[in-house]
Amino acid sequence: MLKWMCLVAAATALATPAFAQKTDLPDRPAKQINQFDVTAMKEGNATLKVNGSCTAQFIVSAEGKAKDITTDCTHPEMGAFVARTIETGVWEPEVFDHEFFDSFPMRQIFNYGTGVGGVVDARGEKSPIMKTGVEPKDISRAINQIDQEGVCEVRYTVGADGSPKDIQPNCTPEAYNQKIADAIAKMEFTPGQKGGAPTDWPGMSMPVKLTKPKG
Repeated sequence: MLKWMCLVAAATALATPAFAQKTDLPDRPAKQINQFDVTAMKEGNATLKVNGSCTAQFIVSAEGKAKDITTDCTHPEMGAFVARTIETGVWEPEVFDHEFFDSFPMRQIFNYGTGVGGVVDARGEKSPIMKTGVEPKDISRAINQIDQEGVCEVRYTVGADGSPKDIQPNCTPEAYNQKIADAIAKMEFTPGQKGGAPTDWPGMSMPVKLTKPKG
């Protein structure tokens, strides 16, 4: 049996996925299930009394909490308040092939200062939901044809029609690029939404590990 792993998440950088316990849940990206507690953001506004924004990056762990939080803020001292805000979030973790995973890095923008609400998701209100994942037979066929172990970091956009587009496979060896891009193109999503309407959702990322069978 060929062993392979891949997972989806809103992301723009590399991370190492972590396994957790087994589950009977279907494949899905990480999904936030509570609103951030913005008490820390309010404290930061009251303390600093400045206007600006922070771009935060973090990973949703297999336990459904944020970790490895980094911030890039107009005023660096606001970063600690934003990190505390992110720590209040709770997510349904990433699932692939009946395993929980750490997500790939996610990015979110937090505005702060007088007259702003505190938390803004720059990409939309609701992220895409995977309906049909990568077909195992497509991965198995690619491994058999290339006859080398490999790895890919695939980046793509989920279009407003729910289909991946602008697929950038970035595989090693490069011979896998087109085969993995074709496999990703077959995936189906419920598209992301902004303002209640379907929208393109860029910055999706999926690692694909291609391993020959043992023995």
